[in-house]
Amino acid sequence: MPSIKFRTRLSLAFATLVALVCIQAGFIYLGSERVTFAKQHSRLASDILSDLLELSTNKQRLRVWASQRLMNGDAPIEARDRWLAGMRTSAASLRDLTQRDLDWWTRSSSARGTQVPEDVAHLAASIDLLDANIAEVQARLLRLEPLEQGAEFSSVWQQLNQVFDVTRGRDLRELVNGAIARQREAVPVARKATERAVEVLRLQAIGLAVLTLVAAVLIAIRLNRRLQAPIAGLLAGTQALQAGRMDHRLEVGSRDEFGQVAEHFNAMAAELQQRRSDAEAARHKLEAAVDARTAELQSAHVTLQNIDQRRRQLFADLSHELRTPATAIRGEAEIALRGADKPLAEYKLTLSRIVGGVEQLARVIDDLMLIARAEADQLVIRQDRVDLGLLVGDAAEQAEALGALHGVEVGLDAPHGAQPALVHVHADADRLRQALMIVLDNAVRYSRPGGAVRIGWCELDGCVEIAVRDQGIGIDADELPTVFQRFTRGQRARAHRVDGTGIGLSIAQVIVSAHEGRIDIESEPFMGTTVRIRLPRFDGIDLPMAPEAA
Repeated sequence: MPSIKFRTRLSLAFATLVALVCIQAGFIYLGSERVTFAKQHSRLASDILSDLLELSTNKQRLRVWASQRLMNGDAPIEARDRWLAGMRTSAASLRDLTQRDLDWWTRSSSARGTQVPEDVAHLAASIDLLDANIAEVQARLLRLEPLEQGAEFSSVWQQLNQVFDVTRGRDLRELVNGAIARQREAVPVARKATERAVEVLRLQAIGLAVLTLVAAVLIAIRLNRRLQAPIAGLLAGTQALQAGRMDHRLEVGSRDEFGQVAEHFNAMAAELQQRRSDAEAARHKLEAAVDARTAELQSAHVTLQNIDQRRRQLFADLSHELRTPATAIRGEAEIALRGADKPLAEYKLTLSRIVGGVEQLARVIDDLMLIARAEADQLVIRQDRVDLGLLVGDAAEQAEALGALHGVEVGLDAPHGAQPALVHVHADADRLRQALMIVLDNAVRYSRPGGAVRIGWCELDGCVEIAVRDQGIGIDADELPTVFQRFTRGQRARAHRVDGTGIGLSIAQVIVSAHEGRIDIESEPFMGTTVRIRLPRFDGIDLPMAPEAA
């Protein structure tokens, strides 16, 4: 007899669980309907009782008001109208509630095969009497006037009581009081019925949940036992292959999916064993040749990659930055040569523009050559012992003139209690001054008119730190990691100034790195930027101090 497929077993188990869940859902739905039905009756009985008590209370208040009115006492008209309106509201609510209660009893009696209780139908039919009585009471109270001197109170009061209590020959006191008494008895009965329905629903839910859980556990145990042996065999086979035992084979114990998997596994293991033998033979032949060439190719490849990368970057930078000034120079020359002869002054103006373009071109070439030398490790740094205080002060003075042109104040912050003349760094003064002027130039150009730029320095952990702070436009946080990349300008910088190449900070970084230092930038949009240059302090005496100018 062929084995049952495992997928069939899974389908049967899943169908069984689904059927149990559906049965449980059906029982819970029917139970919730019974609870809702019983709860509806309890709420109706409670609401009817509440409206009857409210109606009776308002009628009693009107009796007191009528007696005060007859005796010339304090009987406000507003109170009379408010209580009459309350009686009409209670009567309208009772009409709706009693009709709904009658419908409930009709459905319940039809389901059980019993008769609707007589008092339920009687109360629903008596609501018209309440409306008629309220109308009669209102009409009588509207005509009610205080008794004249010497009038007999008892006869008038008896007539009023007749209006309050009797309508169409029916005693409403007996009707209302009887209804209140019946509803007081019906409310706890309805509540108990609701509680019983809830308890039945709870027991059914618990019983069905336990039944479903037991069935699920039994099915899981059965499937686990059926799965345990073949999965253990597959796991042992994969571990054997992982350990390199390609001769391991699984036992085929059934014709279901697991038996098919075992057959395919054995075929795969045999093929892997054959291919592994072939690969081992080929690998041994290749290893010797590969090992012989790997070392020299690795070295040559790294060297060529570095050379090619530097060449590509230099060509890209040259083509990017030389195109604009070269185009401008050519344009000026073509305009000068075009058409008839022009006045000498116009030729001079054209030549001056060409000279300016050439100067710009020369500056760009110098900057690019400086970066190219640095990348090729050919940047010449003529280091000497440099007085840091004098160098920073000189840079601050040059920046003051630049700041005056842009309406920006540039100031020097001297370190507290320090002696700047005694603090030196081992540096190329011209190159370091160039880096400082690049940072100061950026601080001035990207500050708003009326802003301030401060430059200062301090000693920190055996180093010296130069800080340039501005109150300018700032740099967005997502652009800070790219500020030292060549020809990179942030969106805020481009919006503030259209000119600029975006190469200054990369030059400053090259110069500082050549001095074994580091440059960092901190910035907050619209608040300002702080650039920190940290250099090693020089305390040796083996280098002579550069002679001062006379």
